[in-house]
Amino acid sequence: MITSTVGRRVAWAGPGQLDVEDSGWPAPGPDQVVIRVESVGVCGTDLSIWRGDHDGLRKGAVLGHEFGGTIVDVGADVEFRSVGQKAAVDPNLTCGSCQDCLTGSRGLCGQRKLMGRDVDGGLQSFVAVEAAQTILVPGEPDPRALALVEPIAVGVHACERAAVRFGSHLGIIGGGAIGMACTLQARSLGAASVTVVEPDPQRRAAIEAFGVSALAPGDIPEQRWNVAIDTVGSAGTISAVMDLMVPGSTICVAGLATGGTLPAASDLVRRELTITGTFCYTTANLHTAAALVALHGLNALPHDLIQGFHSAPEAIEDFAQGRLGRGKTLIIP
Repeated sequence: MITSTVGRRVAWAGPGQLDVEDSGWPAPGPDQVVIRVESVGVCGTDLSIWRGDHDGLRKGAVLGHEFGGTIVDVGADVEFRSVGQKAAVDPNLTCGSCQDCLTGSRGLCGQRKLMGRDVDGGLQSFVAVEAAQTILVPGEPDPRALALVEPIAVGVHACERAAVRFGSHLGIIGGGAIGMACTLQARSLGAASVTVVEPDPQRRAAIEAFGVSALAPGDIPEQRWNVAIDTVGSAGTISAVMDLMVPGSTICVAGLATGGTLPAASDLVRRELTITGTFCYTTANLHTAAALVALHGLNALPHDLIQGFHSAPEAIEDFAQGRLGRGKTLIIP
């Protein structure tokens, strides 16, 4: 149930089209809380939704699956959540009863739906979500940084899948938001070295401004890594990364690019290389990401700040055209 108009929402109006509309205050269900949204991230998934690349999209759907804000209302049966708390939101809606859900791997649930695609997301002033979806961010976090929890959790999970640990020599292919989230987590784990390979000079400059080594693909020295995370995920990048690994290394593929020919299995066997994949995150990863955001705030990732939901259509167009290049695009209502 939505009551009187109190805010704004950004709705999908067809491929490449967004409308900014009036929105209301949702009444929470008994197990829900209402979030006043204070930051929303934009990523490649949002672009594919904006372009209309997903089946079943409906006109009027509200985009945004990376978001957070302040709890402003709680349902009658909600425990351990209260008005005024800062929270990010797990945008995955799942069955809650399968083995993946019961072990915290909600992103692997066969019935998973995503806020901002399958149901209305966070590009609106107020949104009601299940209290169990909220990830509290401790302390007094910068509300503009709350949308960083979800993408950082992707990097936390990738590092977990890659077995990054104290002393690791890590190579990261791709310096976008996920690559930088992997960098943040790897440094917190005590990796001995982190090198990001990124072809775009603007991104490399932003990465180095964060104190991380960034190289163009043609400038990689003869060093060897024992862990790598490939956020591009093409056959070509996987093959190139394999040539940079010491025997016994692990490569984690975190991207969904297509094309090319995968390397021969004999290369994996003779050098005892492990290739693993990563998708989404666990609930525990979200809590780790929340702690990182509480510690670092907006300094957790390179970012562009866009002010106001009214600017969202232009910002997403700019993002699609590559005109926003520092890192994570954050829309601040």
